[in-house]
Amino acid sequence: MFESGLICICGLPGIGSVGKVATDYLATALECSTILPFFSRSFPPQVMVSDGLAKLMHAQLMRPKERESLFILSGDAQPLDVVGMHELAGNILQAIKKQGVTDVITLAAYVGETSESVLGTATDSDSAAALSEQKIPLLRSGAIGGLNGLLAGMAPLYDLRGYCLLATSSGADPVDIRAASNLLGAINELLHLDIDITLLQPVTEETDVAEAEEVDMNYI
Repeated sequence: MFESGLICICGLPGIGSVGKVATDYLATALECSTILPFFSRSFPPQVMVSDGLAKLMHAQLMRPKERESLFILSGDAQPLDVVGMHELAGNILQAIKKQGVTDVITLAAYVGETSESVLGTATDSDSAAALSEQKIPLLRSGAIGGLNGLLAGMAPLYDLRGYCLLATSSGADPVDIRAASNLLGAINELLHLDIDITLLQPVTEETDVAEAEEVDMNYI
């Protein structure tokens, strides 16, 4: 499905922080290093403190140690306004396009009635059909808000293919470990990453998402 292209997997804080938890786990498991940070005036007016060090809120594009065909994008928060979201999404897509990326896969949550653990959508019919062939049921209607929606939806404007995988979540938990794990299972199988997702729990215990949850947009 993605044999000939470079892929960027994106996950920003959203409902249950499922996208951020999943991408942060991938970044750790694949031994990623940051190659490009992204800042925005629309991020919350605060800094993140860890081990006594204060850092300005940002998103970061990372590259795995041994997988040249993959990029990971994660971040501390999402912009607080619509203009800031569109501007940051454009900056990110322009930057990853320059890196040679051809496919953008965002990770988000779905809150609704379904028996499926993970749903998918894509920005063109061939890509949507490819998801179905990979046994990922398609989301038939709805809306995906925030950067996790915009990065996928705006991808064709930069001649990229856009996808979004959504894990079913109740929306009640600040951090939905089960949903994040389901996303990791889907992306692990889709891209043949062969990573051990059973290590998710100890990684997420160290992930500080409380502040980001306060500024989330709506995600279905």
